[in-house]
Amino acid sequence: MSVTGLCSICEAAPARHMCEHCGALVCDDHFNQRVGVCVNCARSMGRAPRDR
Repeated sequence: MSVTGLCSICEAAPARHMCEHCGALVCDDHFNQRVGVCVNCARSMGRAPRDR
């Protein structure tokens, strides 16, 4: 799947990932690689945003 557009969180960096929980398109800085979700969902799941 191709992800295009800007990050839905910072609205500045190119989106490279899709959150597996909410579907948001996010950049590398706002994606928790370990969990596969955006930092907003990771935070609500009790995961630290820096756990990428």
